[in-house]
Amino acid sequence: MASSSKQQIGSSSQQKNQDQQQQQLVPHNTCLIPLDELEVICEMMVDFDNLEAHDIHLTDDIIFQGWQTFFYGLCGPVYLDLVKELWVHATVMPKAILSIAHGELFSITKNLLRKLFGLETIEGVSRAVIGRTDWNDVYTEFFKS
Repeated sequence: MASSSKQQIGSSSQQKNQDQQQQQLVPHNTCLIPLDELEVICEMMVDFDNLEAHDIHLTDDIIFQGWQTFFYGLCGPVYLDLVKELWVHATVMPKAILSIAHGELFSITKNLLRKLFGLETIEGVSRAVIGRTDWNDVYTEFFKS
């Protein structure tokens, strides 16, 4: 009789451990909006040729500012279910957004975004942009006083 009660205690503690491990694997929802009610708003691809045809000349400015990588990144598929899952479990921290999607931990930081958009230095641009104005001249012009 004593051995059967020890087995029950042992099996219940094993069950508790398994339940705790299972709970650790399931991420907590941090979003109050149910997953099926979330709406993902996708950015539209910018058609620079169409803008130029309508006398809106942005191409040179985009190249000058080094934003080509950003706009090229808008061309491609958007995985709506993955985006929803990421934001349902997201925790916004002072220096990162942490989340879990498909069992993988994601950490979105300023440095990651800089790397993705090719803006890896503190100033933002990862390389010298051809034709960029000497900013010292600009600053002295703006701040004459």
